[in-house]
Amino acid sequence: MLAALHIRRNDVGPDADLEVALAWACESGTQAKVFTSRVGDGKYAAALDAFEHFLLVVDQPSVLYIADTTFRREIAAVAESFPGLGVAAVARGPLLDLVGTALEALDDYTRFAHRRAWTEELARREALPELTVATDASKATRRSGVGVGCVSAEGAFASKAYPDVETVLVGELLAIALAIKTFPDRRLHILTDSKPALACLGKSRARLLDTRRGDVVEIVDVVHRRAAGRDIRYSWVRGHAGHELNELADRLAVAARRNEEAGVSSSVKDQINRNIMGQSSALALSA
Repeated sequence: MLAALHIRRNDVGPDADLEVALAWACESGTQAKVFTSRVGDGKYAAALDAFEHFLLVVDQPSVLYIADTTFRREIAAVAESFPGLGVAAVARGPLLDLVGTALEALDDYTRFAHRRAWTEELARREALPELTVATDASKATRRSGVGVGCVSAEGAFASKAYPDVETVLVGELLAIALAIKTFPDRRLHILTDSKPALACLGKSRARLLDTRRGDVVEIVDVVHRRAAGRDIRYSWVRGHAGHELNELADRLAVAARRNEEAGVSSSVKDQINRNIMGQSSALALSA
C-alpha cells in the first residue's frame, strides 16, 4: 500500500490553521481525507490524526511519503514500532501521483470552506429558539414624519425616525422592516398592532399596486426582500392594551419621532431609550 501525507499551514501564529491531507492507494482505488487543527493545539496535531488514520487503513506492508521534513523525521524515528511500514523521503512515480491527490484534496477543502461554514451557520440559527419582536410606529397629527421602534423579548431594541414619511401605515411597515434587519440571525415572531400592515404583507404585488400608494408598495417590497429565506411569522396584537412589548415599541417610536422633531443629540436619544427600556419588566422580556 502506498500513501502520501501533505501538510499545509494557513496564516501564522498560534491561531493558524493546520490542514493535512492523507491520500492512499488501495484495492478500491485512490482515496483522500483532510484533517485540520489549530497550530495552538499542537504543532502537528492534525498530522498525527492523519497518521493514526493511515495506521487504521493499513492492512499490508506500506510505504508512506511525508512532505514535511520535520514530521517525516519524527515518524521515521518510531517506524520500527510499526512492522511493514516504510517512510519515504522522496516521492517518485505513484507516490508523486498521491501527493498530487493530497494537494487536490486540500484545494477542494479550501474551495468549499465557505459552503461548510454557511451550512454550519444555518444549523446554528435553526437551533436557536424563535424570537418574539414587537414593532410600532408613531406619527404626528397633520404633519409629516414618523418614528418607529422594535423590541425583542430578550430586551434588544432599535428605533429610527423618518421625517418625510406621510402615513402611519408606511411607518408600521418600516418598523417591521427595521425589526427584520435588527435581528438577522433568528427565527422571528413579529407582533404589530397594525392590521392594515399585515394585510399589505399578505397581498400580491399586483393587488397592492391596485389598492395602495407607491410608497406602501415600495416598503412592502423591502420587507419581503429582507424576509426572503428567513423563518418569520407575523401576528396582530391590540395596541395600547397593556401588552408589554407593544407598549415598549410604542414608547421607542414616540421618542424617536419627538427626538427628531426637537433635534435632540445622539447621546440624549440613547439615554431616553435606556430610560424607556429600564421601565420594562424583566420577567416579561424573558417570557
